[in-house]
Amino acid sequence: MAITFENIYKDRVLDNIQKLLKQNLSSIPILYSEHRGQESFLIIPESDTFLDHSSNVHLRQYSTTIEYRLRRGGEYTKDNHLNRLTMIAESVKRILFDNKNFESDSTSQWYNGIVDSVEYTRDEDDENISNVAITFQCNVNEVIS
Repeated sequence: MAITFENIYKDRVLDNIQKLLKQNLSSIPILYSEHRGQESFLIIPESDTFLDHSSNVHLRQYSTTIEYRLRRGGEYTKDNHLNRLTMIAESVKRILFDNKNFESDSTSQWYNGIVDSVEYTRDEDDENISNVAITFQCNVNEVIS
């Protein structure tokens, strides 16, 4: 007998994060393997944690890192590079907050979504690159039939 399942992490979480970023920050490429170009997002699946269950439902929490990388083209100043870096991070936080209970076609995709942390770093090997790592967690009910 073949096992039937839904690829919940990809279909309900990762694809919808990508969809929200494309709708709101369409000029920035979204990648899954490595950063490229002047700026880009990288979506990294981190964890899938079992929280609870009932007769036919598993409650799971998914944690995803959304990395934004910006390569500076000139002086590292508050008015250009730093402003762009923090503006994009704040935009992503707001997009995810506004969609903390996300539905598509009247079907719940996730709920209790929260940006757990935002970490700003400069690349150790290339001082022209700055990164923002945004950790997003959300819950999904997985129906087991």
